[in-house]
Amino acid sequence: MKSVILDPSFAAWRTQARTLLMEGARPEELLWRESDASATVFGSIAPSPGGPKDPNEKQPVKIAREFLAMLETAACYRAPDRWAFLYKSLWRWTQGDRAIASPQDLEGARLHRMIEAVEAEEREMRRVLRFRHRDSSLGPPEFISWFEPVHDLLEHAAMHFATRMGSATWMIATPHGAAFWDGALLRVDRTSEPEEKPMDFGDTAMSGEAVSGDAIEALWLAYYESTFAPAQANAAEMASHMPVRYWKSPENARADPALISRADPYSRRDRDPRNVPPDMEVAINTELEPIKGTMLTEPPSLDACRRCALWRNATQAVPGVGPAGARVMLVGEQPGDQEDRAGKPFVGPAGKLLDEAIAEAALARESLYLTNAVKHFKWEAHGDERAHLAPAQREREACRYWLEEELKRIAPKAVVALGATALKALTGHRTALSEYLGKTIEHKGHIIVPTYHPSYLLRLTNEKVRAEVFGTIVEALVFAQQIADGTATIRTPVQERAR
Repeated sequence: MKSVILDPSFAAWRTQARTLLMEGARPEELLWRESDASATVFGSIAPSPGGPKDPNEKQPVKIAREFLAMLETAACYRAPDRWAFLYKSLWRWTQGDRAIASPQDLEGARLHRMIEAVEAEEREMRRVLRFRHRDSSLGPPEFISWFEPVHDLLEHAAMHFATRMGSATWMIATPHGAAFWDGALLRVDRTSEPEEKPMDFGDTAMSGEAVSGDAIEALWLAYYESTFAPAQANAAEMASHMPVRYWKSPENARADPALISRADPYSRRDRDPRNVPPDMEVAINTELEPIKGTMLTEPPSLDACRRCALWRNATQAVPGVGPAGARVMLVGEQPGDQEDRAGKPFVGPAGKLLDEAIAEAALARESLYLTNAVKHFKWEAHGDERAHLAPAQREREACRYWLEEELKRIAPKAVVALGATALKALTGHRTALSEYLGKTIEHKGHIIVPTYHPSYLLRLTNEKVRAEVFGTIVEALVFAQQIADGTATIRTPVQERAR
């Protein structure tokens, strides 16, 4: 009997299961045990790809994406034998027994019951969870909440909030651990045993609300601050984009207007660009149909592009720069304030950090093609400053015309996606950046290497995390160059499905 000790997370189980499958380990030969505690960082450094591929090396077993998604959800179900059961289910699938995915099968029925229980509790969590806004003078996180799940769905559910909360910093505490979001990086820390005495909510508190002063809350807040919370000064400059529906209603049932003004644009219904001055709103509303119509036309030039409304408040369009035959292309999100004024990509603070990463990777900026997924600067006024706003989906889609033109014209061997927005623009899907760090995506004939946007480094003050993120960017650049040179082992998501 072989003992398998793992952190209680699907990612850890998947890695172990992949290795065991390649070794031919049968389910009855394994004894699965959980370690006492663990922590998962979505966005930590993945193993660096090696040299040329060994043709004799065993390849990972290919698992259908749908079945792997079933296992990932079922992994949240708290049961003593869950990891053993999941491996047995995976083993049956790899042996060609597809009945395991059917509710008509005895074990398949159990798998479906586990999934249904987890999905039901996750829906309940999204319905009742409410974040309490903390005094900004206390520093991050800006929002905190408490939830008591029956199953281990914190990691699974936290991704839902992370993809919707923008740059607001928050913490979700549970009896078994806590999830932390610093605006770009999600960390989940677990404890093996629940706290004996959860928070005392009192008579008026809600079930999803974290109550100030509780020892458990204080413990997790202290951990957050010591781990990777931004400095208080930086936190004050970060815009909160917490959807209003997730806030706990104040006692007088009136929300803070200052907070509402900073809410996520995706929670609004008008969908108009937020960088448009008030006196232009009427004009944009009346011209909405003509603007939509231009989505189907080919603009004569980038400067003349009117495929979305961002051109109205930008100084100029910012095209890509670099040699026509560049083998590596870097794609960012959009121009920043300095890029908008200069008309060139990556010349601001984030650009300087990118230059440092390029130098660390022993590359020359002049050999790379640098561009952005969106060509106009999207912003809103914060006093005398122009604050960056993330481009909406329709704006990414409008600019895809120019990105595809660049990809066709430059024909790079490798494309580095700097950040989630660039990754979404390149793939056309809401692909999670953290799932593909250290890997590649093959899309429409292009090899994409996802990594962080260098602007993320500007928000980090924890030196250890900052060094890890910077190292991840450097590794992606090195990997992309290796792909261009034909010396890298390309690991696609298809090869990684059983990991």
